[in-house]
Amino acid sequence: MNRTKIIIFQIIILIPIAGYSQYILIKDKDTHFPLPGVNIYSNHYGTTTDSSGKCNLSKFNASDEIVISHIGYEVIKIKKLKVDNPILLSRSNVPIGRVSVISFKSKKERRRYNKLERDVIRIYPYAVLVSKLLIEYSTVMDSVNELSYFKRRKEKKRIFNLIENKLINKYGKKVKKLSKNQGRILIKLIDRETKYTSHQIIKDFRGFFVAGFWQITAVLFGHNLKSEYNSDIGEDKLIEHIIINKIKN
Repeated sequence: MNRTKIIIFQIIILIPIAGYSQYILIKDKDTHFPLPGVNIYSNHYGTTTDSSGKCNLSKFNASDEIVISHIGYEVIKIKKLKVDNPILLSRSNVPIGRVSVISFKSKKERRRYNKLERDVIRIYPYAVLVSKLLIEYSTVMDSVNELSYFKRRKEKKRIFNLIENKLINKYGKKVKKLSKNQGRILIKLIDRETKYTSHQIIKDFRGFFVAGFWQITAVLFGHNLKSEYNSDIGEDKLIEHIIINKIKN
């Protein structure tokens, strides 16, 4: 066998090995049992482990910071290049007063929850920043309200644009690339953090007619800017569970 054939033969052997190295196994640190349904995601891609606790990392960029999250376990954030195999997740110690249990009737419900969890963890920082900026500009708004009608509208629009620009400067233009569903979740989270519906915020900053226009637009796309966040029911209850157990825990 000449040298060229030997090199080709070695490449053929190594290709499946290189491909296989993209797969990782995630297990419970104490029991070493495989963990199905674990969320693994970055800013641009997300996946979950299969029934045997395995997932493929090939679609993540080498420089990605990957978040690994599972109900009842501590969240791990790690660069893809530093990911071990297997990954061992430690159970999280949640105070008794904050324990909440979520059950799923089907795999479809579980997948829907996993996606919601990824979206909430990604979007929550945006809502927190918006809340802080609104508080920061609240004193300015008090003085703006004393201006004449047209000057007041112009100044409020300027402040609204400043808040929007600060959000983009911190998190990049990906803020503008949210999906329709992620935008809907952001509306809920802003309400949660500010205690004001998005309709109220737009009305205060941009005027009643602008708020009305965006409300009509939101309804056409399945949103409701006037809806109030309620952590006791429906999707809002799931969002609250994610924030308490995955973000603030």
